[in-house]
Amino acid sequence: MRLAVVTIAPAQFGHWRAFEEVAETLQAALAELGHDVVRTQNDYPRDRLNVVLGANLLPVFGGVAPPDRAILFNLEQVAEGSPWWNPQYLLLLGRHPVWDYSRANIERLAALGIGHAQHVALGYMPQLTRIAAATKDIDVLFYGVGSERRERVLRELRASGIGLRAVNGVYGAARDALIARARIVLNMHVYAAKLFEIVRVGYLLANRAFVVSELSTEAEVEQELAGGYAVAPYEGLCAACLRYLREDASRERIAARGFELFSARRQSALLAPALARLEAA
Repeated sequence: MRLAVVTIAPAQFGHWRAFEEVAETLQAALAELGHDVVRTQNDYPRDRLNVVLGANLLPVFGGVAPPDRAILFNLEQVAEGSPWWNPQYLLLLGRHPVWDYSRANIERLAALGIGHAQHVALGYMPQLTRIAAATKDIDVLFYGVGSERRERVLRELRASGIGLRAVNGVYGAARDALIARARIVLNMHVYAAKLFEIVRVGYLLANRAFVVSELSTEAEVEQELAGGYAVAPYEGLCAACLRYLREDASRERIAARGFELFSARRQSALLAPALARLEAA
């Protein structure tokens, strides 16, 4: 098949870059499966089947709607309080085949009238492993948009006296340099739905980072990656970080296990069934 992985990249919204590693992974996986695939931004090659990331941005920031020959890969949590869930985005999803990374999302989409979404889990390709080792001079790193529930934990960590670095809107090489310096990378939910942030955490595991993550509502994913990162309830995140800062050997062991588990989730194998359904349709 001839495909394009298309990322919606509004000039006025830099957070579209959160999709970059997914786009890269999908391109590599499709190529490994023997397909002719290119990667573009804001451009739908008409002679290819387009797999579109970030279509949720179109109703908010404008842009050209996807052509009829397009699959929308939803990477947003279907969650109360999310700014992306509006009638226009649901109309887009209703017009196109939909892939979604989360089974919980698929159930919620069905309740919203989008009953045709298919599960395509996110996984690993070797291109993701690229962060070089560096001196660990950051105790805890958090990167992501701010919210009051996240800020409460960050305030608690600051009050403990550790070396905390919290950033927003940092992507690519600048973000990778921070990850390399961090003893712990902290993952916290922004929505009450508490879906597991596999886009963020998967990239960290692919680079042997040690992660402390808030417990999620997605037991299936947590079981698949159990032992590859540390988990704690929201109220215990600060305590978990302080504990693991004292346990160098545990951090190294868990990070190594995280890479082992995540790298076994080959993206090409996870994509193959969805592509087979397309070809059979």
